[in-house]
Amino acid sequence: MKYNTVQKWIVQPVYLAALVLVFLAGCKEEPIVYNTSESVNMTSYLDKYPDQFSEWRKVLELTNTAGFLQAYGSYTLFLPTNDGVKAFLQEKGKTAVEQLDVTELKDIVKFHLLSDTISTTKFNDGKLPSLTMQGQYLITGAANVNGATRIIINRQANMVTANIKVGNGVIHVIDRVLQPSKLTLAKMIEANTAYSIFTQALKETGLYDTLNIAPASNPDAKKARLTALVETDAVFKAAGFNTYADLKARFSKTGNPRLVTDSLHMFMAYHILYEAKYLADIVSAQSHATLANPEIITAKLDDELVLINDGVFNNIYEPGFTLGRTISDNSATNGVMHVTAPYKPANLSATSGHFAIKVRVPFRVDWDVADFPEVRKLSVFRNTGTANFVKPSATAPFQIGGWDFFYRNASTTIGYVNATGGWVYNDYLNMGIGLSSRADWVKMKTPLIVRGRYNVWICYRTLQQSGNGTYPAGSRCQSQIIIDDGEPLAKTHDFCEPMPSGSTAELEALGWKYYTSPVTATNFNSWVAKKVGTVDIKTTDNHILMFKVILGSQSQSFLDMIQFIPVDAPSQIIPRFKTDGTLDNTPLVIADRKI
Repeated sequence: MKYNTVQKWIVQPVYLAALVLVFLAGCKEEPIVYNTSESVNMTSYLDKYPDQFSEWRKVLELTNTAGFLQAYGSYTLFLPTNDGVKAFLQEKGKTAVEQLDVTELKDIVKFHLLSDTISTTKFNDGKLPSLTMQGQYLITGAANVNGATRIIINRQANMVTANIKVGNGVIHVIDRVLQPSKLTLAKMIEANTAYSIFTQALKETGLYDTLNIAPASNPDAKKARLTALVETDAVFKAAGFNTYADLKARFSKTGNPRLVTDSLHMFMAYHILYEAKYLADIVSAQSHATLANPEIITAKLDDELVLINDGVFNNIYEPGFTLGRTISDNSATNGVMHVTAPYKPANLSATSGHFAIKVRVPFRVDWDVADFPEVRKLSVFRNTGTANFVKPSATAPFQIGGWDFFYRNASTTIGYVNATGGWVYNDYLNMGIGLSSRADWVKMKTPLIVRGRYNVWICYRTLQQSGNGTYPAGSRCQSQIIIDDGEPLAKTHDFCEPMPSGSTAELEALGWKYYTSPVTATNFNSWVAKKVGTVDIKTTDNHILMFKVILGSQSQSFLDMIQFIPVDAPSQIIPRFKTDGTLDNTPLVIADRKI
């Protein structure tokens, strides 16, 4: 279930914090303990333990940082031990910290400092929530080494002692010096011979230069930090591309990959996302914009797998690929690099890890709003019964993933109903919206919609709780329909509004139709569809549709389906739906009627 898997990723900090508690409980080989020295600040703390930290104390003096860390504030310091500093010196071929370049040392000190107090309860299996003062993120993770679980910092150091509270923040002792990346994304990719085809494609398209600019020097602020999804040579070969020449022959239609309209250029741009997005960022959103505007990638978490472009399209499952957890989250000076990997869905062949833009044409979406993962888990789904979905509080997430509504009080709900009198599969949602005592807006996440121009039809049951049949007198429940926080669609929708009289053609001209089969042609208490407007969907993605109430209120507002039908579709009326969900493609002819 998408909602739960995303939540699972979000609670990873709790998981990692739990590991720390395990350490406290009795991890003999790698003890991690909490200490408190609130009477001193960071520099004074180092002075108290010269046998452990005298080498880093020298570094602070050389970089003129000692005074800064003695002042009050709220900081996090990842503090290398003396042995860690000595190991760093050995790597550099030096015998004393005084022999190191001071400018480089300043950069390294900043990489160990965050302008925030971050204890291990905020550690994620991925990047920390705040940048270092150097400007790059640190990543954390857990590893089992010789039977002992360790917290690993930036894949470079082990945690020795965590959460030492001092007067101006918190200290985490580590066993190695952390070193920031010195490579741009372009240089990082080029440095690995396993990415030779991808590197050559970057150079041939000119996108190598896009990935080779330091953030401070980039004239385009939107591209100052980027994310690259890199395919290895092995992935390319598994997909049938043994060389760059093979790739160019397949994708470059103009022969000039530097043209932004060339298919190879677009292919490579599709592998680059805006902003520096670590795995935790990627799974926290369902889609991400690429440099191949307006194309996007979709993302989700399936257990521990980060899946890209994996989902149902036009009722057909299309397996995606993964981002390798252990080989991704690679920080560069101007972004982050991930590496694609194969994915083996159950009962299907494995994908290769290769991906490209898929040509999509707008297609009809008949969105059954009463079918979503959370209700499918319940015994009442498509069986007689009801279920209510709530928000425990104004700030709590709604129980339907990706949806939300205005929290009036604890009794505000959206109800699932399966009963005689329902239509498609005999079920529907009771929206229960209104301006008084109810939710005055509801936001709903749509299925995937291909970019294009669509007519939007609301399929509902006309019902007035008071004054039934007297519309526009009696009950009202009128809403604006808003998509992706844009302008309201041309017409409002009212759950109390009946369909006017007229023939099939006359009704369609007025923006009305019957979407059911058979049809019960009455003004009131019928399942009908009203066209509320036409919308330009800019990106192929899931979108957010909102009912925003502007007049009235009632506890019974029955919603069955929302249709997005391309404006150039052969018909806006057929197919129609039977109660068992099957389609009826026979023409609908209703003579003019007077009721």
